[in-house]
Amino acid sequence: MRLSTIVAKDMLRRKRKVLPAALGVAVGIMTVIATLTVAHAGGDRLNGQLEKYGPNLSVLPSTGSLDMSLGGLNLGSVTVGDNYIPETVLPRIQEIADGAIRAELNITEPGLIATVAPRLYVPAVADGVAVTTAGIAPIEERAIRSWWRVSDGRYLESDDELLAGAFAAATLGIGPGERLTLDGHEFTVVGVLEESGSNDDYLLFAPLGTVQGVFDKEGVVSTVDVRALCTACPVEMIADSLSGKIPGIHAVAVRQIAQAEMAMQERIGRLMMALAAVTLIVGLFGVANAMSAMGADRTRDIGIMRAVGASRRQIVALFLHESVVLGFLGGVGGYLAGLVLASVLGPLMFDGMTVAPVALYLPLALGLAVAISTLAALRPALVASNMRVADALRT
Repeated sequence: MRLSTIVAKDMLRRKRKVLPAALGVAVGIMTVIATLTVAHAGGDRLNGQLEKYGPNLSVLPSTGSLDMSLGGLNLGSVTVGDNYIPETVLPRIQEIADGAIRAELNITEPGLIATVAPRLYVPAVADGVAVTTAGIAPIEERAIRSWWRVSDGRYLESDDELLAGAFAAATLGIGPGERLTLDGHEFTVVGVLEESGSNDDYLLFAPLGTVQGVFDKEGVVSTVDVRALCTACPVEMIADSLSGKIPGIHAVAVRQIAQAEMAMQERIGRLMMALAAVTLIVGLFGVANAMSAMGADRTRDIGIMRAVGASRRQIVALFLHESVVLGFLGGVGGYLAGLVLASVLGPLMFDGMTVAPVALYLPLALGLAVAISTLAALRPALVASNMRVADALRT
């Protein structure tokens, strides 16, 4: 009779003791899979939030505040410094940002890494309504603001086109195909953005070069947004380098809130993994006790097998085969139970988060469960294999 057949029949005969052992493994695996699945979903959610922040840092004109006084009378304060950034510094911003990312992440491939998107804000009047027009670089702007969606019409393609924020379009009563005159220059409205809840809803957007020419602002921009295109990029270091190396600007990192949330999620993940490790250890001892109990119940059977010629290696193999089956059953059950637990814990930890199964965790669950059950079965297997035939038969 084949060893696998013996193992299958014996486990079916002792299923009341086999199932608790498999359950002990399953509980440990369930905790691990639930922790990893929730952490994976939470990481995806937070990375999505980082994407929605758009720029990793913003470059602003370096201005200051000067207190005015006359004798003992305080006359308030005035802002000093230029309100614009020279357009000539854009290549330098690109160079510093790319250099910092290459140095930090050991990137050797040539080409641009960061996305640099300048903006020029100018006040204007359209149909008697005061509006703010933003001159943008259409390609770079859309790369940074990946959440932008055009609800009506299309995106900017040529110089004299205008894209309206949701609230600005509603206030002015404009839509695609209509014409709007700003400071004597006629624009064609080509699209309206979906409402995003940001300041973009209140702005009109046109190509940067056109806005500079119409409003006599050639060669200057109001702000520069920089997106490093990776969550691990050293944005704080880039901001310090920009502020220190380029006079007249001040760079500010804008993703600290998301980073703080990511750090909190990592701490919760470590706590849950520690709990999972304790559960696995408890499961290991449970399997060891179950295997020892099954070995004690089969003392006479082991003696008979030894008497008819079974070797010690075969006795050890019998126990290890059983442990592999136990681990497989516990791994499958723990993986499925872990998904159920993750679907419950995920929305509680991250409001509204959807937890999806991760197929790569199934081999991990099976491998970990088999390793635990095999480790737990080693001592009972060695004890059974070293049992004397005469002692076993007298039991």
